Amino acid sequence: MDGYTQTGIQTAHRLGILGLSVLLLAVVLELVRRGYLKERYALLWLATAGLSLLVGAFPSIITWLAHLFNFQYLTVLFAMYFAFTLALVLCFTIVISRLAERNRELTQEVALLAHKVEQIEKDPPP
Repeated sequence: MDGYTQTGIQTAHRLGILGLSVLLLAVVLELVRRGYLKERYALLWLATAGLSLLVGAFPSIITWLAHLFNFQYLTVLFAMYFAFTLALVLCFTIVISRLAERNRELTQEVALLAHKVEQIEKDPPP
């Protein structure tokens, strides 16, 4: 079979996908354990590692999708990772939007507090 599995994906590629998936899973879990990555952000990375493990263990998924959409194998993999990148960008855009709104609210609160302190300093209570 010249290094190919029954699905037409080379064994080296399959092992590479499995190896990178396990490495990604280990890195994400370690980052969460050390507190560098919050759990809610780690879910997307863990889902990606899980899907990659699934594809590495069962490469017939790629073959099935390739035949379903009449694409080449590499195109299916590229589309999957492109969808992941879009999901990641969308998640970060949501987080940034929330942070920008919270920053605006905090700025307004600080301005109101500064105004109250200024008023108290001008007219001290009797």
